[in-house]
Amino acid sequence: MTNIFSYLGSIFSGYDFFSERHLCDRETATFRFNKALKEARKYFDQHKQIKIAPELIHESWSQNIADLESYFVSQMNEDFISNRVINGTMVFTNREVHKLEMKNISAAFDKKKAEEIISKGLNTAFLSGKSRRSTLINSAHHLHHLMRFEQVTGRKIRDIESAVEFGGGYGNMARIVENIGSCKTYSIVDLLLFSCIQYIFLSTVAGEDEVAFADGNTKENAKFLLHPLFRADSSTNLRGELFLSTWALSESTRATYDWVVACDWFGASNLLLAYHEHWQPWHGNELEESLANNGWRVTREAMPFLPGSFYLFATR
Repeated sequence: MTNIFSYLGSIFSGYDFFSERHLCDRETATFRFNKALKEARKYFDQHKQIKIAPELIHESWSQNIADLESYFVSQMNEDFISNRVINGTMVFTNREVHKLEMKNISAAFDKKKAEEIISKGLNTAFLSGKSRRSTLINSAHHLHHLMRFEQVTGRKIRDIESAVEFGGGYGNMARIVENIGSCKTYSIVDLLLFSCIQYIFLSTVAGEDEVAFADGNTKENAKFLLHPLFRADSSTNLRGELFLSTWALSESTRATYDWVVACDWFGASNLLLAYHEHWQPWHGNELEESLANNGWRVTREAMPFLPGSFYLFATR
């Protein structure tokens, strides 16, 4: 009986889902991080003079971008998840919701598989102090989105070979998708600064040969391709079987949303979107109706433990 309560306690505390055998060793991770940080800063310095079309930047993000740029250029370290802007905008930290999501994950995944998905590629530098808890909650949150996609659509993430994510945070969703299946190409479309942060994180967890800026000298066999967005006609040749965006597209401008739709969701046959009903660039049921009129099978699902937030899953 004691073991049962211990096991249940580990599920709801979540810490048991970090498995040491899946973590990257500290020395290797630190070497990768420092090298990637240097490369990302160089790339940023070479491209920052390119003016990003103002209609692509939501006014609510302007100050966050300025604050984060200062941190990236002069202070960023391996505990970057604890940075105020990153933790406040890219990291889900609701503990009560986390308990409910972990319960759902535990019912859907074998415990060892959940440990591997959540832990693989991370390292002790990412898991120190408060960042440990934040990293776990955020990783479980990402896994929960993918779990619901599979349950609602019947499509398996492990069978998807290419994905396009709009607004990739610091790159953690890409890591989770990779840890689930056999994705050969995972592309992230984002603003320059965030692409650089994703380069650092993904190079640290996956190795530098696995990550490349798509407009540079793309490394042969690189799995994670980063597409900095400067104007609303960028990356039009980008393609993926799955398009996903959890709150990022809904928190973007109308011009950005129109560009994604004009790109036909980058040829995707599967959509995974999450958004809040009071913060979206489309009007009313415009998104659902547009998809349905173009042959998509659409499911809109309320998130019962996040009032006002919804999933939108679609296949064609």
